[in-house]
Amino acid sequence: MQKTFESLKDNDIEIIVIAYLLKHPDLIDTHFEFLDNSLFSNPENLKIFNVLEDFHRSQKNVSIDTIKNYIPDIQSKTHKDLSFQIDQIVFSKEVFSNYLETLQELHLRRELFKITQNKNNESTTFETSNSIKDIFLDLEKKLFDLSNLKKDNYEFRNFASVTKASLQLVEKAFKKKGKYSGIVSGFGDLDNMLGGLQNSDLIILAGRPSMGKTALATNIAFNAAKYFSQEEDKGSVVMFSLEMSAEQIGLRILAEQSKIPSDKLRKGELNEKDSLDLQNTYQEINNLNFFFDDSPNLTVSELRSKLRRYKNNYNIKLVLIDYLQLIKPESNRDNRVNELSEITRNLKQLAKEFDLPVISLSQLSRQVENRDDKRPLLSDLRESGSIEQDADVVMFIYRESYYLQRNEPTRGADETQDSYQKKHDSWKDRNEEVFNKAELIVAKQRNGPTGKIELYFDDKYTKFLGIEKNASN
Repeated sequence: MQKTFESLKDNDIEIIVIAYLLKHPDLIDTHFEFLDNSLFSNPENLKIFNVLEDFHRSQKNVSIDTIKNYIPDIQSKTHKDLSFQIDQIVFSKEVFSNYLETLQELHLRRELFKITQNKNNESTTFETSNSIKDIFLDLEKKLFDLSNLKKDNYEFRNFASVTKASLQLVEKAFKKKGKYSGIVSGFGDLDNMLGGLQNSDLIILAGRPSMGKTALATNIAFNAAKYFSQEEDKGSVVMFSLEMSAEQIGLRILAEQSKIPSDKLRKGELNEKDSLDLQNTYQEINNLNFFFDDSPNLTVSELRSKLRRYKNNYNIKLVLIDYLQLIKPESNRDNRVNELSEITRNLKQLAKEFDLPVISLSQLSRQVENRDDKRPLLSDLRESGSIEQDADVVMFIYRESYYLQRNEPTRGADETQDSYQKKHDSWKDRNEEVFNKAELIVAKQRNGPTGKIELYFDDKYTKFLGIEKNASN
């Protein structure tokens, strides 16, 4: 008689899993992506699984006799136990999924034991170069990596169940005022293109310095916070600012909303009307659920730990990170490309794990400056390979006026006054044409169209507006 599920040991579970796959080879494809050789603690079972894996990859059938042929030194007890289980197994696919789940949990328990044992040894050793803080950070990182090892044993979903879930998304979007399935950004053309900011998406907003990345991201975050304040569940926004202090960002927002130039606020040059406008603005926006964390040198593990706490306490629905290249790598890699790859991969995992949009700002490489047309391209992403791959949406912010203002034409030594004047007038006219204009270029969208969106940029208040909104003001 087969043992009860609760009484089974590690080896028993491993044998049953292998036996089930040998008995039902037609189901190997369904479950194999949730299996790997790290799950097997018994060397004999590991050998057997490796044979199974080899045959699966070569699309060949495998049986107990095949195992015996390929592993001639297999212990007779292992072969006997395996043969016995193949004859005895009568449970369903659903029950087998429980065995797979248990196999994974046993593996995670072993790994967790190794981590805690190692850290315990470190913490009790006086001759160590690591501080307690470093030990905890390393432990947090290892636990984060361990949590990502867990694979969900999903079964295939039939077409009817998938389409039903999709229809629910459509219904949700229809019932919303803005008619978007995602979170509104406050920029109508962008929301139309993206359908709002979608849960589980990693969104990269990139640009060269002084293009207005932080300003635009802050505008989006503020608009989302206002949107959440009108919803029943009162969601929140959190901004991890690794470059600017929370006070600096707060000053920008006050300038944007009060329409008092930020330089006047910084200098305290306020008249009576300014003071009144500032107080009124503060009263209007101070209850928004918009949170800031300006801790420097954060790792993704630390971000994850903080986000878990914030999400539980404040119902976080949107995350903003300023910016990607300032996130501290978990470990020193052999090069910066690999470090960035690890960071972007983990940020995508964060977005999926917490089921919310993560907007991360990113710098662009200097190669943009070497082209006549300085509109960014996907290849301009600094250490771009993994960023482009992991991101669901990649957007670039571009302002032609920034470059024009810094490239006023000069008169050549042999150039006539008329020629120079024409050149200068042409430059001046183009400056006036694009002065407050910006382009938001959606260069990649995994599940939708790409294209260019025109924005209005008010440099006095470092504020972006949709063209349609500016026209109505």
